[in-house]
Amino acid sequence: MRAPVVLLVKSRSVVTKNAGVTPPLGLLYIAAQLRRQLGAQVRVLDALFEADAPRAVCAAVRELQPDVVGVSALTAEAFLAQRIAAAVKAAQPGLPVVFGGPHPSADPELATADPNVDAAVIGEGEETLTELTRLIVEEGPRWRAPATLRGVRGLAFRDGAGTTLSGPRPPIADLDSLALPAWDLIDYRRFWTRQSMATAGIRPYLTLFTSRGCPYRCAFCHQLFGRAFRARSPESVAEEVAQIGRLGAGHIEVLDDIANFQRERFDRMLEVLLERGLHPLLSFPNAIRADLVEEGSLDLLKKVGVGEVSVAVETASERLQKFLGKNLSLDKTRRAIEAMAARRIFTRGFFMLGLPTETAAELRATIRFAHDSRLHLALFFTPNPYRNTELYRMFERAGKLPKNVASIDYEYYGSPFNGSEVPDRLFRRLYRWAYYGFYFSPGRLWRIARDRPFWSDIPTRAYSLLRNNASFRRLQEAP
Repeated sequence: MRAPVVLLVKSRSVVTKNAGVTPPLGLLYIAAQLRRQLGAQVRVLDALFEADAPRAVCAAVRELQPDVVGVSALTAEAFLAQRIAAAVKAAQPGLPVVFGGPHPSADPELATADPNVDAAVIGEGEETLTELTRLIVEEGPRWRAPATLRGVRGLAFRDGAGTTLSGPRPPIADLDSLALPAWDLIDYRRFWTRQSMATAGIRPYLTLFTSRGCPYRCAFCHQLFGRAFRARSPESVAEEVAQIGRLGAGHIEVLDDIANFQRERFDRMLEVLLERGLHPLLSFPNAIRADLVEEGSLDLLKKVGVGEVSVAVETASERLQKFLGKNLSLDKTRRAIEAMAARRIFTRGFFMLGLPTETAAELRATIRFAHDSRLHLALFFTPNPYRNTELYRMFERAGKLPKNVASIDYEYYGSPFNGSEVPDRLFRRLYRWAYYGFYFSPGRLWRIARDRPFWSDIPTRAYSLLRNNASFRRLQEAP
């Protein structure tokens, strides 16, 4: 088989409300695997840096003449992803276009309803896209036959009038077997001039995964990596940390769903970094599980180096914790926040306001939990009911799914979904109180100034998000 040519595209939100961006780590893993397994020539194009992404993709298609174009998108990025697919098909109608990322994994029917999309990768993409690319090159036009596509696990595609799923692909068991991300395919330094997922400041950083999957069953999660927790070995993580250091980045954002699920493995990972003299400044913008935090782990983290740690509390209601399937111990979470504050670890908390069946008393309790805590930062989200999640069904049962919702509304900040029992007018007042009451605290502002790891930006970002958020203004204008 000849070496295939693959163009991988990261879609972005065209009217984003989220200032934080990160490199397309998933595509870099896939690119590395394509090169290792197929000897592929791969180009990665990020729409973030393109004034006209569809035109830029078409120019790359004309230059490369790829065998396949892969487009990765979150739900909020689906609009641009569809425009890119349409542009590719207009330029070269026969060129295969494959969607991937959280959007098609959450809603494969919607993703494949686009006539410009030939197939969608569900879940992890390294093995699935590699197998599909091999098939496209070896079979020629015959690859499109439904009987052929059914043999590739982890795919969704149109078959007649509907969408067919080829069947789930088993999660990659040995994450150490994956090639390290192909950082040479992007100008990663461009991300060092922009705000990242963490609020630790603009600095030279890169991202990594130390594990995939989460065994918890939170109603709001689309479970992109599945429920089986799979961890890389501490030695493999240390190898990648060393590689990142050689690339000039002394700061690392760990994007795991639940990096500290196995305490011994988490601690050993930090110990290996210390043994090898590696001291990156680690941040956890995707959050660690707060009720699993151990003080010994925090001490090790401080020795290695820590920028910022996030904890996802969601709600201070025990009833809603069970309702959501998160079942977080609030007492242990309070103690974990106190332990991090005592060590001056810069900590931010994530909270959800507007959950289905949530009462005004429960909403106030969540806000008071945040206000009374020693968190440095707090972000208050309205819940995103992604299709094919339990949260979507909860919204549906409660009759709270709004009409005429656009993909841009599924961003992480201030999406317009109030599923609670609280009327919109009161909900707006409580939402504002959540932010103002948290940040207008002299003691908290002093602790932020004292403990903040960097000063290249200031923690007024939460207020600006609230003030400028188009979706929240839509709620403000409601009668």
